[in-house]
Amino acid sequence: MITRIRKNLGGLKYALAVTARAHPKAAAGQIVLGLVQAALLPTTVYLTKVIIDSVQAGHTRDAWLAAAGLGLGVALIWTVVFAYVKLVFLVFDHTARASDREIMELMGTPPGLDHHERPGHLDQVQRIREDRGLLGGAVNWLAQFLRGLVTIAVGGALLLAVHPLLLVFPLVSLGAMAIAKRAGDIEVKVQEATSEPERRRRHLFEVATLAESGKELRVFGSAPEVARRHHDTGAEVVAERNRGQWKAARLATGEGLLSAVGMAAGIGIVLYLAIRGEATAGDVILLVSLIGMVANAAGALGIQTALLVRTGKLGTRLMWLREYAKQSAGPAVPLPVPARLDDGIRLDGVTFAYPEAERPSLDDVTLTLPAGKVVALVGENGAGKTTLVKLLSGFYQPTSGTIDVDGTDIAHFETDEWRERIGATYQDFTRFEFTARETVGIGDLKNGYDDDAVRAAMTRAGAEDVIDDLPSGLDTRLGARWDDGTDLSGGQWQKLAIGRGRMRRDPLLVVFDEPTAALDPQTEHALFERFAEEVHAGRARGTVTVLVSHRFSTVSMADLIVVLDGGRVAESGTHDDLMARGGAYAELYTLQSSAYR
Repeated sequence: MITRIRKNLGGLKYALAVTARAHPKAAAGQIVLGLVQAALLPTTVYLTKVIIDSVQAGHTRDAWLAAAGLGLGVALIWTVVFAYVKLVFLVFDHTARASDREIMELMGTPPGLDHHERPGHLDQVQRIREDRGLLGGAVNWLAQFLRGLVTIAVGGALLLAVHPLLLVFPLVSLGAMAIAKRAGDIEVKVQEATSEPERRRRHLFEVATLAESGKELRVFGSAPEVARRHHDTGAEVVAERNRGQWKAARLATGEGLLSAVGMAAGIGIVLYLAIRGEATAGDVILLVSLIGMVANAAGALGIQTALLVRTGKLGTRLMWLREYAKQSAGPAVPLPVPARLDDGIRLDGVTFAYPEAERPSLDDVTLTLPAGKVVALVGENGAGKTTLVKLLSGFYQPTSGTIDVDGTDIAHFETDEWRERIGATYQDFTRFEFTARETVGIGDLKNGYDDDAVRAAMTRAGAEDVIDDLPSGLDTRLGARWDDGTDLSGGQWQKLAIGRGRMRRDPLLVVFDEPTAALDPQTEHALFERFAEEVHAGRARGTVTVLVSHRFSTVSMADLIVVLDGGRVAESGTHDDLMARGGAYAELYTLQSSAYR
């Protein structure tokens, strides 16, 4: 229990820090003004009592002084309220941007892909996405919480000054607050339990609304089916959350009854004291006002507590994500990445299984990727080709075995430093809808989007024609969704991605994972012919080029061909060696080449 409270308080501290960094002065101003308001409200009520008692007693001077104080207090309260509301919107606006940056940074920092692919991690990320709006109100809720505590404390002190029995009401109100906090916990628990179906509902919404799926939805007439699944999944989420909300509402009813009983008892005590002549008319006004004020403060405390608890849980998830990034960032004392490769990259007994997978994607793979050579990976879908590329790129660490770069385990490198020596183009490339210069240049930010560097990369990619065909050259804004944007074909987007992957001039590893699926076989062959020539011309650096392709006319140009089957190396060698062996590669090559005759 204590550990959980400490963890939640640590998460709340982290969440508040995000808000405080967004606009420190406005955040501090909210806290100060909230406390000032908490002190002013009971003070004005007390001055009202003084006015009434002074008038009854004929103390004119005291009545006028109290009236002046009351007027000043009311003016200050309204001034504080207006200033406070302005600060609330100011902090919320700045925090909305800061929290998005924080989450983007945390999502993009981890070197691995677990948080994008593991269901348990995805549930955590989904909760972060759902609740990130809480960060904007965190300081407001803390200020209101502190204001409520001060109001109850000051109100309790004033009630105690009249009669000790009146302290029963603030204590009852705090009990009601504890019930409200319990109701909030129930809603949080239900939200966590429905994270996975909520992710599924959002996925179905994206499928139904994104342009990428529009063609298939219409051709197959599947839009109604997707809508039905979205409705059913949404109904499941709503039903489960409604059950939790009803349970919380029943608790909230108990809270209301307890508050009502406390208020009735407090007013009864006041009337009893007034009837016995132990309380003046001013005391009655003061006490009734204080009871209402304390009741409102206690009710607000319950709500603010529940919101702060949710914010604290969001903070703990953000802390988890940051800690996850630190744990997977690499060794404490990394070894330097070599300037060039002499031997190459060796996989020794490498096995890798995705979380929750029934069987490993790679199983005891021992393989050498020679320095200065082009290595092609072939095999059926699911053979382990892309998984091998992910391991080489540092997205995952092997479950067992090692990957050595010139004799040094890749795990001993600082991940970012190793990746700075990688040039890569993947089949599922990103369509950065920036200017053409930025879309390509983002592949090596050290060059600062230099025109010459971008054009050189496109030339190395054999795709300089794409830039020449754009209406404003490198300044062309890409993407049809923008007013000044230019739409591109799938092949043009792919060529830009290949150019992006060729931005780095001195890579030790170049990866092409099905990067030309949108290009015709002749264009792909010409591109890789140029790549092979460049690799062979630059052997002094010892760059290893890894090519994944299903087109054997391209694969045949590689210096080494590795055939994967069921996560294992079935055979390897040059094109001529494998054809002479008459094994799986020869069979697949003959089968594919016969289709073009």
